This record gives sequence, structure tokens and C-alpha cells, in this order.
Amino acid sequence: MGLLRFIRTTLSLDLRSLALYRFLMGLIIMADVVYRWPDLLDFYTDVGLVPRALFTGEMSMPWSFSLHLANGSLNFITIMFAIQFVFGLMVCLGYKTPWAMFFSYVLNVSVHNRDWLVNNGGDDILRAILFISIFLPLNKCFSLDSALTEKTEEKPQEAHFSTWGLTFLLQAFVIYFVSYILKDHDIWRKDFTGIFYASRLDIFTTPLGFWLREFPLFQKLSTIFTIYLECLGPLLLVFCAVLGRFWWIGRTLVVFLFWVLHIGIILSMWIGVFPYTCIVMWCLFLPAPFWDKIFAVLQHRFEKLTLYFDEECHFCKKAVLILREFFLFSDTKILPAQKYPAVYAQMKKNNSWVITNSKNEKFFKFDAFVTLIKSSPLLCFLAPVFARNPIHKIGSMIYHWVSNHRGEVAKISQFFPIKPARKRIATLSFLYQLAGAFLFMTLFMWNVTTIKVWGIQSPFFQNVARYLHLYQEWNMFAPFPKLDNVWIEVNGKLSDGTDIELLTGVKNVYTIKSEEFYKQVANEHWRKFYLNMSERTDYARYYGGFMCRKWNDRRVRLVENTTLRKLDIVVFSQSNLPDGSRGGINRKMSWTHWCFDEDYKRESRGAQ
Repeated sequence: MGLLRFIRTTLSLDLRSLALYRFLMGLIIMADVVYRWPDLLDFYTDVGLVPRALFTGEMSMPWSFSLHLANGSLNFITIMFAIQFVFGLMVCLGYKTPWAMFFSYVLNVSVHNRDWLVNNGGDDILRAILFISIFLPLNKCFSLDSALTEKTEEKPQEAHFSTWGLTFLLQAFVIYFVSYILKDHDIWRKDFTGIFYASRLDIFTTPLGFWLREFPLFQKLSTIFTIYLECLGPLLLVFCAVLGRFWWIGRTLVVFLFWVLHIGIILSMWIGVFPYTCIVMWCLFLPAPFWDKIFAVLQHRFEKLTLYFDEECHFCKKAVLILREFFLFSDTKILPAQKYPAVYAQMKKNNSWVITNSKNEKFFKFDAFVTLIKSSPLLCFLAPVFARNPIHKIGSMIYHWVSNHRGEVAKISQFFPIKPARKRIATLSFLYQLAGAFLFMTLFMWNVTTIKVWGIQSPFFQNVARYLHLYQEWNMFAPFPKLDNVWIEVNGKLSDGTDIELLTGVKNVYTIKSEEFYKQVANEHWRKFYLNMSERTDYARYYGGFMCRKWNDRRVRLVENTTLRKLDIVVFSQSNLPDGSRGGINRKMSWTHWCFDEDYKRESRGAQ
């Protein structure tokens, strides 16, 4: 193998890794919908944090396209999120994958543009990899698209190499390497206390994270592991060819180490879907030899089956093709029973499909399905469950129902036609590679401009990245983590004269404890908003209007038969000291908001 061909091999993406990535990315898309679902009213409607009039009047940018701005009602937003969930399911199953991925990207962009105030780094990476994924062959295996595409006699493609694959590689590279460059403080590079300070940010810390604070040596080793992995891991990912024939071991090790990093983040910090998305992203880089060795072991442990179907049944062939695609090895034989008289006679006698094993034993009806499960690397653990009553009895009833209603099932299956394989068109292939190269340069130049100390500007590529919504900054905990804990108090004045803290419901008591505030933070989106609000008065103003609408218009009240007249947003901070103790508490009045103009005018006249 020549050097260039070998380097190309190390930079190629295995189709099985692409399939695993696609399946898990579909789950991420659906999980993101579920994660946002409780806050649809608060984040994406006209009675929420950012009404459409406010967004278009004060926050809109030339590239801020959002379908979710078409209507401000909860019913409309609910339908939009339900559609997004369906496209995520299509991605997961690999059905019309490029279109499902495209619309998943469009809807994610639309959601993020509807309310910027709650976006975070996890949203940036999700948008970016969804866009690149549109142009990757994610449906070549383990998908409905692959199962229902006629196979050619040509040798099947085993790996994918393109400028789009290299762009995805670059995206993974810059997330960590740019983050490493931006972490240029002694806290990360010399003292190795980055994790120490990050773990003391109570708003992010999980119960396990609180416990790990008791082990400073572990935190120091974790900092060393993090900073060196962010530096060396991306380099080894790209230049693993230097390891020679052991390149795939190095690549697998890099994937495993980044999995460890993000699992550690999940266990110790609340930061939303970001680490989960990163874990899924790294699945795409599992090398071909990794899969080859796994499949070599599995193929010796499971029986080879032959599946016979009724050639006159419109959906039977599709069913067995799908079963093979998802649950069996790709070399499993699928044959029309009519071409084998003995098998066909037994098929007609039992009114059933037929499965034979390596011993030429024949299985029919639901027993055939149980045999298939036993020979499936993915489902074999379920075989004892399906073989016993009542599952076996229920399964047999379902099989008989389907067998007796072939006509109705065939009508449904017509929406899943078997399509011929597409022929390669040289001109389109060239344009495909050219577009990938252009995006590669766009991502590269955008990320270079985010390293401010270099002073590089590239207006053209920056604008392209903005309009494609590939803008990103990997400055989390850079140049160092926040050194102080922050919490917020929202003190309200009600129409009956009552003073009340609007987050906790505590009456006539000011200066709530930080622990009480953190308990009110429902998820990563609110966490991000509160942290931004602690630094920006415009966020505090938006929040003041939101709380007035919530209490007075939506009637979500802590005290019945009252109106909210006024609220003060107070920000508290307390520094984390190197010895693990806390400094003094600082109190800052961030914003005063009147819910009614007459109250504001009256107090203004009184102040004069």
C-alpha cells in the first residue's frame, strides 16, 4: 500500500461507524426535543421570555431565520417540536436519511434562533455536525434506506473518504484544540487547578461532583488529563498514520479517552446535552479494523441462517430485508421460496415464512422469528424472553393477524418501495467534493478568528459561517473557570403589599441562600440564562418582563388574588479561594422592573 493510499485509509470513515453515529444522533435529536419540552411555553411563545415582537425589534440579525417565529402560540410550537421529533426518529432508523438530516438541521437552527438567550456550546456543536452530516453517507448500512435499496454485484463500499469527511474531522479537531489554545492560563498549564475551580461552581456540580471535591489530588490529575488530551488527542486523531500499522489502535484509544472525558463530565457536572453529543460524535471515528475484529468474533458465535420469503407477497421481501439489515449479518441469505420446491411446499402447508439454520432445520411462523433473534448479535439476549409464554403466545397471535391481513399490510408497505441503486455521476461528485473543501476552509478560518490573541479577521468566511449557522466558540472554562459562585434573588412587591422572593416563594425574607437558588434551576437552558443575566442588564430586563407576564397575564402565581407590581433582580457572588474556602459575599442590584407604567411614573415623580 502506497503512503498516500495509507494516509487516505487512516482519514476515511468506516460505514459502520457512520451508521452507529447516525443512529445515536437520531436519539440526540429526539432527546433534545424532550429536554426542551417542559419549557416550550416559557422559551418559545409570545407569553414567554422573548415574545416575537421583542425578538424582531431588538435581537434579530440578518441571518437569524426561524420558522418558530411564524406563530407565537403554544399549539404551533408544540407541533413544530413534534415534527422535529419525527425527523429525529427518521434519522435514527435511516429512512430518507439525507432529507431527515437536512430538516433536523433546519429545525434545530430555527429553535436556536427563536431564543438565543438560552443557547450554549452544546447547541453550537449540534448545529455544526448536523449540517456536515447532511452530506455524509450515513445510510449505507444499518438503515431502512440501505435495506430497501437493490444491491449491485459490485464490491460494496467499505469506507468513505471525501472533503466532507475531512470537514467533520476538522470540526472535531477544533472543538478541543482551540479550547486547549484558549486555556492559556497558569490555572490550566502550570498549577493544574482548572478542575478544582470548575468543580466549585455549585450551579454546575452534581452530587458526585460535590463528593469529588474532597480529593484534590484526583482533581489535579483530572486537570492534567483534560489539558493534555485536548492538546494531543486531536493531533493523534488527524496524524495517526505516524503509528504505521498500529494506526487504528491509536485512533481507537483516542476515541475511548474522549469517551472517558465526557462520561466524567456527565457524572460530575450539569451541562445539558453537550457531553452526550460529543460522545456520539466520537463514535464516527471508530476505525474499520476495530469493527472487523468485533465482527470476526461474533460471526463464529452465531449460526448462519437462510430466510425464505413468499415471492408473491408484496411486503414479505421488504420485511426480511429489513430484519437482515438491522439484526443479522450482511451475508445472511434471503431467497424466494418459489425457486425451491421443497421449501415452497412447506411454506404453503404452514402458511408461513421459512428459516433454516446450518443444520438445515426448518422453523415457521413466530418460532422462526425466535430463531432469528437467537442468531442476532443485537437481540440474542432477548431470545429466552420471546421463547416463553406469554410473550411467545402474544407473538404468535400477532404473526397470525399479519398473515391473515396481508392485503392491508401491503398497502402500508407501498410507502417503503425497494429502489434501484444510484449511479455515480462524475460532475456531481466533483461539485460535492468542491463544496466540502469550501466548508472546510470556512470552518478553519472561523475558528482561527476566535483566537483573539492572533488578531486574524476573515469577514467573508465569518459571514458564510454565520449564514450557515456554523458560528462557534470553544472558550468553555477558558482562559480559566469562573472563580466565583453566582446566585440570583428576585424580590417582588405584590398588590397587597407583600414582599416575596419570586423564585423560592419565601415571603418577607431577603438574601436567600445560594443552595435555595440552585434548587430552582430546572435545566441547562435556565442555568445558562441565569449566568448570563448575572452579567447583563438586558437579560435582566427581558426576565423582568417575563415574570410580570407570568404572574399577571398567565396567572402563574405564588399568592392568589394578587398582581405583581414591581421586582428587583439582585445578583450575589462569592469567590472560591485556592484553599477551598469561600470569600465574602458581594451584592449587586442588577435591575428594577415595574410591571405597570403608572407605578413607574408614580415612583419617578416621588423620587424627584
